[in-house]
Amino acid sequence: MRILRLLIIVLSLSYNTLHAQSTIPFAQKSSAAFSKVSVDSLQYIYSENDGLIEEINTFNLFLKNAKHAELVVKSSKQYAIVLLLNDNLNEEEYKIELLGNNILLSGKKSGIFYGLMSIFQWMTQAADKQKIVLRNDIHDYPAFGWRGMHLDVSRHFFPTGFIKKYIDILAMHKMNTFHWHLTDDQGWRIEIKKYPLLAQIGSKRRETIFEKNFDPYIGDNRPVEGYYTQDQIADVIKYAALRHITVVPEIEMPGHAQAALAAYPEYSCNKEQKEVLTKWGVSEQVFCSDEKTISFLKEILDEVMALFPSPYIHIGGDEVPKASWKGCAVCQQNIKQHKLKDEHELQSYFIRQMDDYITSKGRKLIGWDEILEGGLADNAAVMSWRGEEGGIAAAKQKHKVVMSPGSHCYFDHYQSKSNTEPLAIGGFSPIEKVYSYNPLPASLNEEEQKYIMGAQGNVWTEYMQVSSQVEYMAVPRICALAEVLWTGAQKPGFDSFKNRLRSHFNTLDSYQILSAKTIFDVSADSKKIGAKIEVKLLSHFNQGKIHYTLDGNAPTAASTVYNAAKPIIVEKNTTVKAQYFEKGKPLGTMLTSEHFIKE
Repeated sequence: MRILRLLIIVLSLSYNTLHAQSTIPFAQKSSAAFSKVSVDSLQYIYSENDGLIEEINTFNLFLKNAKHAELVVKSSKQYAIVLLLNDNLNEEEYKIELLGNNILLSGKKSGIFYGLMSIFQWMTQAADKQKIVLRNDIHDYPAFGWRGMHLDVSRHFFPTGFIKKYIDILAMHKMNTFHWHLTDDQGWRIEIKKYPLLAQIGSKRRETIFEKNFDPYIGDNRPVEGYYTQDQIADVIKYAALRHITVVPEIEMPGHAQAALAAYPEYSCNKEQKEVLTKWGVSEQVFCSDEKTISFLKEILDEVMALFPSPYIHIGGDEVPKASWKGCAVCQQNIKQHKLKDEHELQSYFIRQMDDYITSKGRKLIGWDEILEGGLADNAAVMSWRGEEGGIAAAKQKHKVVMSPGSHCYFDHYQSKSNTEPLAIGGFSPIEKVYSYNPLPASLNEEEQKYIMGAQGNVWTEYMQVSSQVEYMAVPRICALAEVLWTGAQKPGFDSFKNRLRSHFNTLDSYQILSAKTIFDVSADSKKIGAKIEVKLLSHFNQGKIHYTLDGNAPTAASTVYNAAKPIIVEKNTTVKAQYFEKGKPLGTMLTSEHFIKE
């Protein structure tokens, strides 16, 4: 009997690698079940607890959006997903047990929702004529409490329909925080009823810099405008809550303020009328530190906090030029009156005013790591983007931290070296680099690491004018970061992830999410050997073949097949073009690699 059970476990684990444990993120624990359930057989979903009807309806909506048949909401002894509230589990923890032809999913509400997202993936990831049979019980829970994604809607505005789709993408990957970057120099995107000009004037930009033509400046002559009404924002927050996602608003201060000051210049130091910034970068226009401006910002935050129930309110605090403050009599008087050393401490004074006010309302302030400059406000949390140094310093000071270093978490960076990639701000963050990230710096001891709440990916949209481009830049790097944050130390490795991603593309495609397929791209590694160059072609996958040409033509399925045991030897100036193929079909983008022989 023990031998038979061992055989069942071995066979189950083997099958599980391909199917039942193919979710992204990977489940923390799985074990062989005595039952097996064909995903195709599922017809019903129910719970004896009426409090789970929203989770059931949201799950069915996910299926509908993926062009999949919804499950019937009724009790059944067979072919059903049975939901059971379990107060003994943590908030985001869940268990899946296979019982006969049924799936028993237990947990608290958030945990049950995450379990349903695993089932949703199983139901949508199969290729044509492929069946997924579940053979494992699962016990799953997240490693980090803050699993976030950011979206900048200031540089380019995106309608609420896309914001909801973005939230869906987060939800299906068990992310729990949406950081909504609503204001910046280039646009103000939230209605504030007490100050209507913020939306009426601050949300409109007469044009945008064309590509990267800074000097001389060239504009595109295309106006950009748009903002969210408070009713729209309330609707988005409600939508996110049904997907167990907290929406964290960001209202930038004291810098990145030109759009606001275009509407209300009296809250700047020089009181000069400026237009909403049309080029990228950091404006010298910042909020003054006088009491009138502080009151203005507190009144804005009143309306923001009335809308957003999130524990944290993001106030930016990054990239604050000090020239205006240096030339402002009021700001210089504040430095003297409050016995501050310089403008850096004035910035800290400014942030402390906001921190005290937000704290008085029962909330917590979070800002970019520049809020450390001049001393960190008592209750503030830090979002570390300029590397990990700010987060490390904050954790050592016993402040909560969200890691978001540009090196691994900026999804506005290029994800492929192909010359067909859309224009981006710069940088290079391929999916394997995102997957390699560990939010817990080794320089922190175990006690200090407890202050790391998690991490998030950031999508800045200077060079993303339409929602499809946001999807392309963010997905599937979101998938990689989601696994980093959910599995933590149990992360199974990139080889496992990349193979599961192949099936996961079916889920993304069924939901009409435009995802980058750069993981299929071929790369080249070359080195000089005497007067010649040796070129090795590399692919993440070996299920197919790399085809290449040396005559300048694009490779086809009939082109030469690359043999890893025999690298290409270049003896004259040559352009190598290569692409990965499976079943005669090209995947990813074509590699163009030029090699020059010096005479």
